Amino acid sequence: MKKYAAVIVGVVILSVLLIFSMTYSVSFNEVGIRSRFGKISDSSIIREPGLHFRMPFFADRVDTLDTRVQLVETPMDNLQTSDGQQIVAKAFLLWKIDEEGNGPLEFYESFSSLSEAQPILETKFRDALSVLSKYEFDQLLGTDSQLDQAEAAILERMSSVVGEGVKPLFAGVSQIVLKEKTSQAVIARMKARRDTLAEAERDRGAAEALRITSEAQTSADKIMAFASQRAQEIRARGEEQAAEYLQQMSQDENLAVFLIWLDALEQALAQNTTVILETDFAPWHLMNMEGTNGGDGAIPMPSKRVDESEATTP
Repeated sequence: MKKYAAVIVGVVILSVLLIFSMTYSVSFNEVGIRSRFGKISDSSIIREPGLHFRMPFFADRVDTLDTRVQLVETPMDNLQTSDGQQIVAKAFLLWKIDEEGNGPLEFYESFSSLSEAQPILETKFRDALSVLSKYEFDQLLGTDSQLDQAEAAILERMSSVVGEGVKPLFAGVSQIVLKEKTSQAVIARMKARRDTLAEAERDRGAAEALRITSEAQTSADKIMAFASQRAQEIRARGEEQAAEYLQQMSQDENLAVFLIWLDALEQALAQNTTVILETDFAPWHLMNMEGTNGGDGAIPMPSKRVDESEATTP
């Protein structure tokens, strides 16, 4: 009875081992490469995830490859830009196994595994990073940076690995460091450039100020010329009108003098004014209501003239 039990147990174990050797699974993020008696063909690519069957033991071998995005980083490499500046750059590459067509099979024939592919791709990526040497330092950093174009050129250079089942996705420069001597030279050059730009801006500002001043002076001259011409026109018109009044007043000089006295008196007393003067002098004699000497309807005349008062002054 014990012998039968042992045989049954042995058969079960052998069956389990046989079934285990005849099955394999592929994850959703993997692709399988099945080789039969050490040979592979176009039908060796297993893309469907899940449980699959194969020939037992040594007949079929299945290797799985991770199809997720992989990362390759370079160490800090010394490079020289086209304008002679020494820089230290570090870059990274995002890549994955090409799942289209025979991409997985080409990758398997070239590298067989991700761990084997990483150092080879890193070496090729470091060689592609030398594209930065074609750019000047100011083209890699600053407001006019062409770093995105340089990264695109690096990625384009990595297209040589497409035939090996590798699909480059993105290449980027993560760090650019200047050596100490280079840093001092670059800072001095940047300072000189900023000084040149500042001087150019100052010159431009001075030229603009001169232009504005010139335009303002021209406008002021035009306004003054117009105002002078207008003033002359008004003065000429006033002289014409004054000539008419003078002609009318010349017909009666005493009346004209009397009107002038009235205007002078009105202007002198236009404000709250206290005047203490003798009423013997024109035009203040008009305020002397008792001492008028004009007669009936005659214009009142002052009792003294200015020249007489000056003659009697000691």
